[in-house]
Amino acid sequence: MTKTEFLQILREELDGRVPYSVIQENLNYYNSYIDGETAKGRPELQVIEELGGPRIIARTIVDATLDTEDRPDGFQSYGGREEYDGAAKRTAQKQYTEYGDGQKRSVHYVDFSKWYVRLLAGLAGFAVIFLLITLFMGILGLAGWILSVVWPVLLVLLVIWFMKGPRR
Repeated sequence: MTKTEFLQILREELDGRVPYSVIQENLNYYNSYIDGETAKGRPELQVIEELGGPRIIARTIVDATLDTEDRPDGFQSYGGREEYDGAAKRTAQKQYTEYGDGQKRSVHYVDFSKWYVRLLAGLAGFAVIFLLITLFMGILGLAGWILSVVWPVLLVLLVIWFMKGPRR
């Protein structure tokens, strides 16, 4: 395998899995490493064989990138619940954004990864839908039937759906 083939496979394996800056950094590193070793008189093929396969190197780079704060999704690690809870707390905290006029404005992010937040949001959505249906059906005279037959069924299905959580 030539240096060009090695670097191309490495780029293809990293593309879309790590940030562009990480790809460039590693391609530059391996390019200069191979050039440096061949400048010392070692054959290019031997240097590339000693490095190992570019797919294995790419996997190592992806794993190392995912275990740092530079992860694309913002979490520090994908292993334990502690890291997940810490990232969720940071997401739910208020953050301040500075706009062009020099003023800082508070921005609050809601963490929808918790089942009770999803349940509350769903109940609020159903309350809005309930009010709209009640108003519309009240005008038509069908609100009593909708409220007595369909609404409890929808409410039970909503609670079951939120307790099961998202399917992945």
